[in-house]
Amino acid sequence: MARMNLADVLATVPFAHRADLEIVHAEPGHVVVRIANEPKVQNHVGMVHAAALVLVGETAGGLAILNEERLAAYMLLAKGLNIRYRKPGLTAVSASARITDAQVAATVQAVETVGKCDLPLAIELRNEAGEVVAELTVDYHLRQKA
Repeated sequence: MARMNLADVLATVPFAHRADLEIVHAEPGHVVVRIANEPKVQNHVGMVHAAALVLVGETAGGLAILNEERLAAYMLLAKGLNIRYRKPGLTAVSASARITDAQVAATVQAVETVGKCDLPLAIELRNEAGEVVAELTVDYHLRQKA
């Protein structure tokens, strides 16, 4: 299977597209997505809105999964999430998501055996100074496409 163009994938998600998310790093199993601190994603005090932080984190995780060739053919949805806010998002924020070979192998085995799998993925969000703004865990649901 040919590697997918993540920018094309990102463009198919209207909410992410309108927020002008930027893919700043992509390799198999690791993606970093950035959101600028600009008025359209700010809260009432000029920080990156909490929902925008979830958006950039969840998007980075989804793209990390889809950029892993062994998982790219599966249907992917976020099933749930937990976020811990650590610092205000006063600058641009980058979300870094990694999926390990062990997670990939277990996911492939589960999907191939029972047709679906839940995959929790930890994602770290950092400001431009490298400080942790938030820690996000997204429970992704993967299944074979119908």
